[in-house]
Amino acid sequence: MKILLTCDPEIPVPPKLYGGIERLVDGLAHEYKKQGHLVYLLAHPESTCTAAEEIFHFPALYSRGYKNVAKNAIKLYKVAKKIKPDVVHSFSRLLYTYPLLLTSNLSFLQTYGRLISPHSTKLASIIGGKKINFTSAAEHMLTHLKNTKKFTPVYNFVDTSYFVPNENIEKDYLMFLGRIEDIKGTKECIETALATNTKLIIAGNIQPGHDEYFNTYIKPYLENPLIEYVGPVNDEQKLYYLQRSKAFLFPIKWEEPFGIVMAEAMACGLPVIGFNRGSVPEVVTHAKTGFIVENKKEMIDAVANIGNIDRDEVRKDCVNRFSVEIIAGQYLELLQRIRI
Repeated sequence: MKILLTCDPEIPVPPKLYGGIERLVDGLAHEYKKQGHLVYLLAHPESTCTAAEEIFHFPALYSRGYKNVAKNAIKLYKVAKKIKPDVVHSFSRLLYTYPLLLTSNLSFLQTYGRLISPHSTKLASIIGGKKINFTSAAEHMLTHLKNTKKFTPVYNFVDTSYFVPNENIEKDYLMFLGRIEDIKGTKECIETALATNTKLIIAGNIQPGHDEYFNTYIKPYLENPLIEYVGPVNDEQKLYYLQRSKAFLFPIKWEEPFGIVMAEAMACGLPVIGFNRGSVPEVVTHAKTGFIVENKKEMIDAVANIGNIDRDEVRKDCVNRFSVEIIAGQYLELLQRIRI
């Protein structure tokens, strides 16, 4: 197949620093090429994805605003007319696809890693008919939709060749990795560590508007030798800490679409203890790859039982369900099926 991948224009593919979706697009491009397909990319002008036969650039570097949407929609239209792909796998704004949905027989797969708008997807389905289908990063993301016939859940992947276990290293602490804010449950991680007398590593960034949460609920505990905040981390640092952890804590308080950090932890053989919200029940197999708990008390109890989890099984489960080979294969099967 000739596949045109699109990605919102704010961040290059692959990203230079942070960029979750951009990493996914880059990884899929390489795997699509590895499996014998021609890949083209429409994304940020500084994109350097080496798997792409050719990289095209969105003219507007912001996804929102009528003028920006119009410019980028026209660019997608022109690129598709030029290269004549068999299918477009879109990680960019759904609105960009409208000119082609209205004027061509090109097939589209629109992938969502965030909240799905029932209105937008219904309208696109009316305009595009059988030409457009959708995927979500997890099945729970579809619960608010009335009609899910055109939706297929396909999980995000993790680089299981990079995130690997190291069983020669002592497992000393619990770990939290993510944005430092209430919906991520950082405070609950601290309380769990103190209740179990276990060291906790906190890694992640403090976004604007969440300083008060950090100063009130996190900072006062940093004088305790059990609690250590290491700040934002890159992939090398992330691997270092994950390989030395005995459990990954994920006490989320919102319906997080996927939670890629859970899969990264599992790739390192690290059991996950997560609240029963969002994608946790889809990612974690209770009592096999971690524990799904309802509250902080159950999380505290689960820490005491973490030794019952086979870390080799955790790693194996991650490779079998969340490796790029598996996820790209699921996408390719779907892309083949929707081709018109």
